Amino acid sequence: MKTGVTLFLILMMTTGLVNAGNGSKSATALWSCPVQMLPEYKAKESGSSDTGEGVTYLYMGDKELHSSYDASADFTVPLDGRHGWYDSALRLGPLKENNGFVQIEISRWERFRYKQHAAFAWALPHTSVVEYRDTGFMLADGVAHRLGISVRNGLLRLNVDGQVICSTYASYFVGPLERKYFQVRTETSVVGSNSAARVSNLRLKRDFDVSDLPYRTDCILHRYGVFWEYLGGEGFAARGAFYPSESTFFTGVNPSKPCRI
Repeated sequence: MKTGVTLFLILMMTTGLVNAGNGSKSATALWSCPVQMLPEYKAKESGSSDTGEGVTYLYMGDKELHSSYDASADFTVPLDGRHGWYDSALRLGPLKENNGFVQIEISRWERFRYKQHAAFAWALPHTSVVEYRDTGFMLADGVAHRLGISVRNGLLRLNVDGQVICSTYASYFVGPLERKYFQVRTETSVVGSNSAARVSNLRLKRDFDVSDLPYRTDCILHRYGVFWEYLGGEGFAARGAFYPSESTFFTGVNPSKPCRI
């Protein structure tokens, strides 16, 4: 048995588990979470995880992501004072859309009086249920926090500031031979606003890389009026405002040029 899988089985016996299922619409996903897990909120049933939010993401990907790969980025997520739901995340999913994904996120919402904390979300392929879990891992304001997702020998880890938040099997969400990519996301449900997030230091490790390397993205999703604006160097900032009537499209870092993957 591979080392990563052995470690996961040990973790399942020694730490808290999240066993998530939603009847016939969602198979079971087993999670090992060494941090405090808070009582389940509720699943959000939808054909798209982005319905009802203004969303933008930066594309991070490569063909050589199979069994030993990861991505990470620094997020700064200030509070703009407007009540609602704000979320900034790193997401992994297949390039060929099948509704499956997993993400680690910095979230602000009324449950914690808008203080930022670590949470995670996922959907299994070919299902219509998006699962959310809040943790008790609270994050200091006014500083950057690093989100990461790593896959080694079949084991997927979600990381915040270098600490493993939760682990599970990567095969729940993506296959070794499947073309996959990461999203550097930010979103909000507050009409007329964006998350005010900033992101920098995007890094990606492919199977054949010894360590992670800087990643220069050139593909930006604009959705319902929210978009990442390139600030120069390694930085991006959330811009625009969420209005459900706005269109959805992709551009390159230069808005006048097409997206390149």
